[in-house]
Amino acid sequence: MATVRRTITHLTGEVSRKGTTYFMAPEKMLQGARAAEASKADIWGFGCVMANVATGRTPFFDDKSEQALLTSLRQRKAVYAREHVLAGCPKKLLELINKCTDYEARERPTMRAVEAELRGILESIQSRDGFGLPALWLEQGCALDSPARLVECAVGSRAYEMIKGRLVEEMGGSTTVLKVEMNVNVGLLRQYDLERRKVASQNGGDGNEVLLWHATSREGAESSILTSGFDVNKCGLDFEYYGAGVYLACDSKLSHRYTAARSATRSMLLVRVACGKMFQRSPLHLSQEYQAFLQQLASQQLSAEDRGKRQKEKTRELLRMPSNRCCPEAYHSQVGVDMSGSRKSKTEVVVNRNLQAFPAFRVTYRPGAALPDPLSKAGNGALKTLDDYTASDFHREARGMLM
Repeated sequence: MATVRRTITHLTGEVSRKGTTYFMAPEKMLQGARAAEASKADIWGFGCVMANVATGRTPFFDDKSEQALLTSLRQRKAVYAREHVLAGCPKKLLELINKCTDYEARERPTMRAVEAELRGILESIQSRDGFGLPALWLEQGCALDSPARLVECAVGSRAYEMIKGRLVEEMGGSTTVLKVEMNVNVGLLRQYDLERRKVASQNGGDGNEVLLWHATSREGAESSILTSGFDVNKCGLDFEYYGAGVYLACDSKLSHRYTAARSATRSMLLVRVACGKMFQRSPLHLSQEYQAFLQQLASQQLSAEDRGKRQKEKTRELLRMPSNRCCPEAYHSQVGVDMSGSRKSKTEVVVNRNLQAFPAFRVTYRPGAALPDPLSKAGNGALKTLDDYTASDFHREARGMLM
């Protein structure tokens, strides 16, 4: 019953007809809803969706009116034209589309059979383009068709001890690691792998891949990230320096500040990140546009409260501009700057495209003694920079396991 928001025609068909005309099964269009078996009609619709993906065009693209569409259906024309098929589209996918859009409803496959064929097509694509699972996944018996799940790393295993050692070293010896879980999500990893290759190709063959910490203060957000990946817009528009993006830390103490603090037990994600070329942008309040705004504001008689409100609105306006919400071309990440007075410290990396980050592990822990704010005077000296981290033994060993 979905409808296309911008269709190729202004004609929407009969008012009583439910759905998007160009994706409807022929028996529904020609004989009415009562003549259509719901499951078989759905298979036709799904086949049309796949045809849309394979060609980049709506089904029956050349039919610019509903009358032309009905004529094509009576003549049993294919839902897509061969010349519209995008380069690289697997032949097996086209064959599956043809099965799903068979004019004889009883000849269409079941959805279970469609899923099985799609999985086979995906595996053939993955083997063809060289995508493979990390060594650590293979050691756990994972395969390309493994369902998404969290696999607990056994105490004493290489991954467990490596991650525990790093967390305790950074957070302090009184910190207790309760659990280390590996995120087995093949679909999400494949998306990340494609993005990592793209970043590497634009960066002289080096994706500048690192493992960084990420924490969230909202319950439920962590599960969403593990399942569906990051949403770069979740940071909102309150980040004057770097705008919307995924904020990741080299040092676990920095991410620890953001963890949900409703109980003594907390958790953080350890994330694979394809940084690419690093870019550091000047604060927006130093831009020419903002300075011109301040000069204009100075000529107006405003209270301190109204002045501050106008300045905040202007900052948000600048952050909504596409040029300020992403890196320049050929740059893929930004080096974050945490502000403590006038001090600048490169302690965070801001990733502007969500598929540049894959949540590889979840670490559940219990902090010991109260930790000082890592950006306070008491915590300044212990923070790692990105260069410090990439030169560490942990970084080299982790990359070896996860490549």
